[in-house]
Amino acid sequence: MALNPIGFLTAFRRLDRLFELEAKHGRLIEAQAERIQALQDQLNRLQARVEAREDILVAEAKGAAGSVASMVASQHVADISRRLGAMEERVREPGRLALLARDHPGT
Repeated sequence: MALNPIGFLTAFRRLDRLFELEAKHGRLIEAQAERIQALQDQLNRLQARVEAREDILVAEAKGAAGSVASMVASQHVADISRRLGAMEERVREPGRLALLARDHPGT
């Protein structure tokens, strides 16, 4: 089978076009890889920001819970102190113990 010059040139052009397409696709793949890497970097930064905000929210929630717990505990202590003070005042009244003993024998 003899090669004619036109067939040889056609084959060479097709081979050259194939190499051009391969180079073009290589550049496109590299560009897509760079875009994917940029998106991954952006996602990592966003994830770090979300985690930081979550940490802040958790710290704020713990602080608020501690504050509420302290407030509730202090209200109970204040209520107990008030009641105890009222009881002490009743006991200090003259003759009050005698009346209590008379009204509630055996206590």
